[in-house]
Amino acid sequence: MSPIKIKFVSRKISKIRWQPKSTSVFVTGSYNDDDNQICVWKFPDPNSHMNDDTENDVDDDPQIIGIKSVAGSVTDLKVASDELIFTSSSLGSIFLFKYSDENLQCLHSWEKLHKFQNNTASATGIAIKGQDVATVGEDGKLCLLNFNVNQKVREIASSDLCSFTCVTYIRHQEIVAGNSLGYLRLWDLRSPSGTSSHLLTLSREQRGVSCMNTHPTQSHILATGYDDGSLCIWDMRQDKKPMSQLEGHSAAVTELLFHPTNPDFLYTASLDSSVWQWDASSLRNPVSAFSTPLDSQEPSINKGNPWLNCDAHKHKLEITSLSGQTWTCVNSLDLSGTTLIWGTDNEELCILNDIAV
Repeated sequence: MSPIKIKFVSRKISKIRWQPKSTSVFVTGSYNDDDNQICVWKFPDPNSHMNDDTENDVDDDPQIIGIKSVAGSVTDLKVASDELIFTSSSLGSIFLFKYSDENLQCLHSWEKLHKFQNNTASATGIAIKGQDVATVGEDGKLCLLNFNVNQKVREIASSDLCSFTCVTYIRHQEIVAGNSLGYLRLWDLRSPSGTSSHLLTLSREQRGVSCMNTHPTQSHILATGYDDGSLCIWDMRQDKKPMSQLEGHSAAVTELLFHPTNPDFLYTASLDSSVWQWDASSLRNPVSAFSTPLDSQEPSINKGNPWLNCDAHKHKLEITSLSGQTWTCVNSLDLSGTTLIWGTDNEELCILNDIAV
């Protein structure tokens, strides 16, 4: 791997996302500032300097090509397409931005979508599936939107009124959200009742769910990160216990991500200042194997996916630290091709090329 490149950006980066299928354009959101911003960045085209006599002096750092202020801190960020960006705010609002011709504009805002009766509530998570958008917040609500901004918002309240921290789609009509008590709530949107169909929990110990990500090719496989630094792998077809529980970071996992094209690799960022690569490829069994979820006596068939079988073979799981020596919280990461980027609390944008998988 190449050495880590660090660019100081004068903003604490809360979220960072690549543009879909791009290795040159990405978006960042900032937090805890008087003027928080959404910024679109672009790496310079290396071919544009091939015939330049001063090519050794060319700055290959990414440059801002679009910028927009946001009310409140950016709490989540999803790049829906080459042009559309959804952002959630600590003031409870959801924003839809459009980026075109190096111009970033706000197309629509759902003001204070998440709120308490007499105060604001932070919107904490966004998930996108096709044209549908799901958001969650500290008010314990799941809100369903659409790219059609004129469509009415559907609100679903949690029965335990606990703050939600993250959300993702399992399938187009199934949504799972994590909360600050460590529970996962699963909704089937085809149900007219609006109540969650399943409630999953890791244990009686209270440790909040901090982030989640679905497997890119087997969406029923869900990875969750927790406030204590641990990870769990769930088979959402098994609605009782996680398939694997992994002890890892010494502080909260802020983000985790399956490699989009080689999901035997998982990447995590943490408040303990580290970025790790988890390699489960040595656990892969080409023949269907049997695996058993935690505290379960009933085996389920693991069709060669190593993450569903790693609890019994944790010693074979390879973990590599990618962040080097750093002394600050890592808040967000994203991967495109072989380039991993992450943002930190000390206003650093970190770039690691040539990720080996």
